Amino acid sequence: MPKKLLEVGGSRHEVDPIEVMLSDIFDKVFYSREKKPDYCWDCDGEGIVDVEVYRPHNVNRDVGVIDVKPMECETCGGTGRLEVEDE
Repeated sequence: MPKKLLEVGGSRHEVDPIEVMLSDIFDKVFYSREKKPDYCWDCDGEGIVDVEVYRPHNVNRDVGVIDVKPMECETCGGTGRLEVEDE
C-alpha cells in the first residue's frame, strides 16, 4: 500500500494509511470523550434499591433476621436518572 504525505508544521512526513486507521481506532476506543451515562449507578436506573432491615428476635422467634426492603433510591430520588452537568 502506498504511503501518503502528511504535512505538519511546514514539514512533510510519509504516513502509512493503515497506521492512520489503527491510530484512529485506538483513539476512539481508549480516548473517547463520550458523555457519561445519565442513569443512576446506585439503583442501575430502576429508582428502587434493596435496603437491609435487621429484625431482632422476639417472643415467637428465637433468632434475629435480616430482611430486604425495597426503598426509593436517595441518589436519584426514585427517577432512575441523574442530572448531567455540562462541563
